[in-house]
Formats: sequence, C-alpha cells, structure tokens
Amino acid sequence: MEGDAVSADDGGNSPTGHFSWRVRLRRWAASGSGDVLGAGVLFGTDRVLTCAHVIRDPATGLRPDRVQVEFPLLQGLTRTPHRTATVEAGHWVPSFGKAQGDLAVLVLDTPAPVPSPVTLHRTLDYRGATVLIDGFPEYQSGGQWLTGACRGPGGQGDERVQIDLTGGGAGSGQRLRGGFSGAGVREEGTDRLLGILAQADERGEHGYMIPAATVAKYFRRFAERYVTGPHAIPGHRVVSADAARTARPHGLQRTVTRWLNGDADAWDTEVLFIAEDDDRARQALYVVLNMADREQSPQLAVRPVEYGAGGDSLLSRAGIAPQVGSIGLVLDLEGAALEEPAQPELREALAVLRHELRHAARRQPAPRRRPAVAVLYADRSATEPAAAARILGELADSGARLLLVVRSSTHGFTYALAEKLLPAERAAQWLQRIGTRVDALADTERSARRLFHRVEPHVVDPPVATGYAARAALWTVQLSNELRPLTGRGGPRFLEKLSYAEQAVDTYLLRAERAESALREVLDEHLRLRGLLRDHLARLARRGLAEHPDAVGPYREAQQLLMAGPCPLADAERAVTAFARVVRRLAETDGDA
Repeated sequence: MEGDAVSADDGGNSPTGHFSWRVRLRRWAASGSGDVLGAGVLFGTDRVLTCAHVIRDPATGLRPDRVQVEFPLLQGLTRTPHRTATVEAGHWVPSFGKAQGDLAVLVLDTPAPVPSPVTLHRTLDYRGATVLIDGFPEYQSGGQWLTGACRGPGGQGDERVQIDLTGGGAGSGQRLRGGFSGAGVREEGTDRLLGILAQADERGEHGYMIPAATVAKYFRRFAERYVTGPHAIPGHRVVSADAARTARPHGLQRTVTRWLNGDADAWDTEVLFIAEDDDRARQALYVVLNMADREQSPQLAVRPVEYGAGGDSLLSRAGIAPQVGSIGLVLDLEGAALEEPAQPELREALAVLRHELRHAARRQPAPRRRPAVAVLYADRSATEPAAAARILGELADSGARLLLVVRSSTHGFTYALAEKLLPAERAAQWLQRIGTRVDALADTERSARRLFHRVEPHVVDPPVATGYAARAALWTVQLSNELRPLTGRGGPRFLEKLSYAEQAVDTYLLRAERAESALREVLDEHLRLRGLLRDHLARLARRGLAEHPDAVGPYREAQQLLMAGPCPLADAERAVTAFARVVRRLAETDGDA
C-alpha cells in the first residue's frame, strides 16, 4: 500500500489538514534539502516525536544542531512546506541497553502550517491489535503504509512491542526499510496513535514499536499534553523507586506475578485476601503491580543502576519479575462506585476498558486480547455487593482477566464473589495448587539439606536449610479435611484460608530457595578454590617445582584450610591467592611467562 492508500481523514479541519501529523525528517543543509533521515509525528503546532537514532549523527553519535522537518502530505499546496527544528531540552534519550530508550522530541522554529490533532493513546493490551505504519522510504515521495499485528512485549525491560507485518509476500513491497524509523503506528479500526516505530529485523518482516506508556515514562511533561488514556496505576498507588528497590520478597507477589505473566497454573480470575492491618502485604502488592507497568516500573523508570548481584533487584532474583507492560489496568474501588463512579480517573478507566473489550471482541480472526485488570477492594466499594459482582462478571465475560483483591471474608461482596464470579470447583483446584507448592517446598528443602551436608565439614557457619515443609503439609491435610464436608463452591471463609495458606507457602518457598541458592554459592566457591589450588600446583609440577621450599608452606596452609576442617571461606581464598602469587613468581623465574 503506497501513497494515500488509507483514505480516512485524521481529524484535520481543512483541506490541508489531511494527515497533517505525518512529517518527514531530513538532514539540515544550508544549501537546501539533505538526505531523508526518517519519519516523525507532529503534536500540536510545534512538537515532533521521533527516534533519537533517526537524527543522530552516525559519525559522532551526537545529536545535530538542527533538523529539517517537512510536511509532504498537506493537500492543495504547490510546494512541500518545511521548518527547521532543534531537540527540546531534556527530551533526548539515546538508545541504551538492549532496545531501550531511543526517543527524541523536536521543537519547530516556527509553527507548523497546519496544527496536528493527534495524541498518543495508552492501550491496555497491545497483543493482537492490527496496526497501520506509515513511513517515507527512498523514492516514495508520498510515503508508504504497511499493515501489521502487535504480538507482545520486546526488548530489555519490555519497553517495546513487537509488530509482525501482515498481507506481505514476495514482491508485495510489505517490508520495513530505511525511512520508517520514527513513523507513527495507528490502530486499525480506531485510528488511535499507539506509538512510533523504532527498529526492524534484517529482513524487514518484524518491527518494534515504542508505545505511548514508554514515551510517557521518559518524557513526563510531553505526556501531560499529548498522551491520553488512563494510567495503568492510579496515582495514589504509585510506589517510589526506593520502595521497590528495597522491598523484601513476599509470597503473595508470586501469585500476582504468575497471574500477570499468564502462567499455566494461573487462573484468569484470581482472588487475593489481604488482612486489614497487613501493611507489608499491601505494599508488596503495590510494588509488584508497579513493576508490571511500563510507565511506572520503578527499576526501569530511570537508567539502569546496580540493584545487587548481577544488577538484578532482590525481587527479580527471587523470581518476582512480572513482564513490564503485563498489567492493563488497576481499578481501586475503595470508597468508589462501580456504577456511575464519581472519580474522573476511575470513570475514564472503566470507559476505556469497556471500549477496548468491545473492540477486541469484534476483531476476528485476529487473536482476542485479554487485558489484565487488578480490582482493589471491591468489598469496600460504594456499590451494592451483588451489583459489583455482576459488573465484574460482565468484564470477565467480555475478556478481561481479573485479580480481585479483598480484605474481609465476612463482607457481602465476598459471598457474591464465591457464588457468582468463581467456578464451583475453584476451592478444590486451589487446594491442589497449594499442594503442588508444598511439594516444591519439600523438594527445595531436601536439596538444601544435601548441600548443607556437603558444605558443613569445610565451611564455618554455612547458611542453614529451612524446615517449613512439614508444617505446610499439615496445613494441606487440615484444609483437605475441612473441604470434604463442604458442598458446592466453598464459602468465603474457606477461600480466605486458602489465600493465606498459599501466601505463607510461597513465602516459605522463597526462603527455602534463598537458602538453597546461598548454600550452592558457598559450595561452588569452595570447589572453585580447591580447583584453583590444584591447577596452580599442577603448573609447578610441570616445571618440577612442586617441592620448592618457597611453595611448600603456602600450599600446605591453603590445603589445610580447604580440606582439614571448617574454615572461613575468606581465609581460604587469601591462602590460595598467596600460593598463586608464589607460583607466578617461581614460574616467571623459571622462564614460564
């Protein structure tokens, strides 16, 4: 599809307003137009969003002093109007990491000929969305439109969304190439602008879009004016970066992470009980939900910093790392009504959710998207319990995946939840899932004990294996006995017990895994030092220097520490290092450089 193959107007109010937001970027040259650099999107009268690499000087890696911006698709004009532009202060993020950053905002020297009506739209779930991509490849003066389908997150930190081109084939011209970087990506059927194209694979069959939420993460002021749609995380539930970096792993975060990532053992509708006075659990929930949001993900909202070993956060190393962009929406119903909510933010969020669910249901044969929606404290909603359950049930039936967070099993909503929102077999399924967790806990603790028995004879004060499995197994027996007399779905009180039991078992499993990992690290370090000692001795032996007086003492000291009895690993490492220095000196003296 080339030129003006897409005929729907973009909202301009004059004949020259057709596609007024599509701009072409050229290298600025005093003598005239330079080479085409790529594409961009005009916002308002004087802001252009594009990729940093589009305008970066390939020779120096620096941003240019100025860029030429052209408006080739304005109708009724004899010449293509153009403006010069410079990078707006604080709005330059070069590419870093693995597919991160790569954004820039330009400011025109004078207003555009026609103002742009478009805004960037946050979308709850990009997967399956059919999109149109426009760019300015070489020898296509009118530009070119390509079609594609969003597949899912990509790049480090999942800052981007993969797009697979559709309707192509040999000779079709459906290929991403030079001139498409920075191009706008529109959702077919709604004409909403979802983001800009950042990169493509070598064959030009797959591209990666920087979505609206990622743009908003880097450019807050720009987002306030030009990014629309509800925030995934309500402002009063946003956590600070420090809160996420210092958070201790909590068992409930495992359940939430599995649900967010759509793991095989997660259900589309999950229930999570948090006690009224459990502030730690509540904060743990907010942290993991923030980690799942492209725009608010605390450890990714700024350039990477070291969070610990390997640069990972404590939560990531504990396996609590939801995919960034996996949360579609958080609805906080505490004191709010589901029916005609008074809060503007909640009202907008519900309207957008319903709109996207209706649109997804009509999209055939493309895969149906199922946005993940966390519903906080429906048992504290101003809506009557049965009505709240009905509305949430309608959202679930329309395709939303729900995480229902409640505080009390005695509230009317939890009775309606048990009767209307959960399948009859959920209590039995839940108990079985807890049993699987207990089995994993028992296996992990057995492995940790085996490691401990190998480490204890050689290392002073090794980490101790945990012993929670027997207690957790007893809980499952007690819960199983309690389930048998129950009929039907199992009451709210029993569901509450199951939720707390699973949180406790997952917390125990996190501790057991941490102990097992620590023991494995100690054992690996001990074996590494023994291997080093053996290798250094072999190096001397090849030279006939194994019995050299300068080497015998240091070797025996290191061997004694590593083999004779428990010792601090730090002492053993110092001894092996001292022996290694002797080996190097003797080998160099003997001519073995």
